Amino acid sequence: MQRHVIAPSRFFSQVPNDLIRHPRLSANAVRLLLWQLSLPDGADEPLSRTAQRAGIGKVAFQQAKRQLRAEHYLFEWRRQGERGRWITVQLIANTPLTAEEARAALAPPTGSPPAPGAPADRPAAPQPREDPGNNTSHPAAAAATSGAVPAAAPREAEAEAEALLLSLGRAAPFLAMPPRKARRWAPLAVRWLGLGMTADEVRSTLISGLESARSPLGALRWRLEHALPRPSEPVGTAPAPSPRVTRMRECAGTHVQPRLFLPDEDERLCADCRSGPAETPRAGGGLAAFRAARAADTARGMRAARA
Repeated sequence: MQRHVIAPSRFFSQVPNDLIRHPRLSANAVRLLLWQLSLPDGADEPLSRTAQRAGIGKVAFQQAKRQLRAEHYLFEWRRQGERGRWITVQLIANTPLTAEEARAALAPPTGSPPAPGAPADRPAAPQPREDPGNNTSHPAAAAATSGAVPAAAPREAEAEAEALLLSLGRAAPFLAMPPRKARRWAPLAVRWLGLGMTADEVRSTLISGLESARSPLGALRWRLEHALPRPSEPVGTAPAPSPRVTRMRECAGTHVQPRLFLPDEDERLCADCRSGPAETPRAGGGLAAFRAARAADTARGMRAARA
């Protein structure tokens, strides 16, 4: 195949060929990454906004993000801002980075500027063999070799968490919930997504073991709030989630809210129920008990009126 190429004199970015020819990155992932690297210095544009401008849908956007995280081109952290609000900080690089290199690239420079000389670490990307002369009007790609494009996107994180909660009902119908509930529970799910696990890993961890719960949504709320796994390193280095959560069981005793506990063998009651007075597990909820008590009161009143 023959090629006819005219080198642009302005409005261009230099990117490694390894990125363009990456065998495990889809076209959407490469387009998303190249778009971010082409932004001018100081740009603070979340990936979700870039996907909208590039015409990438929500599902394709999530797949592209997973690929970029898996190949260590994208890192995300959850941090608490000055007013106590949690924000997502994103870092994009034009070459794969380790977790330590990503944290060092994101950290603000301290002290005096480094002395001139050869870099101690490996170069971020291969340099062109020929001097491009004045063909360097766009410095965004060069800046990306030493840093990245951090973006604080709390709304994006809550929207992603809300979408995750709504997707639970498609994977497990007993966890289907209205959008209003998913929006109200989104801040709890944001913490799970900030652990470094993928959305599929979080989804499987939340669903596991709830199919036999008397109140699956109540057990899910308890798990979101109280069964958060141990915080991990940035995405790409996170260990596998602990199986402790998946082995928990809902207590068959009488409680105001569903209670999960970790059984030693085949216990059906939590430690409080086993140590207290023996209670007969019941299949109904509080509404059934209320109706039974009200019917008994009505019967007693009728007998007293006849007497």
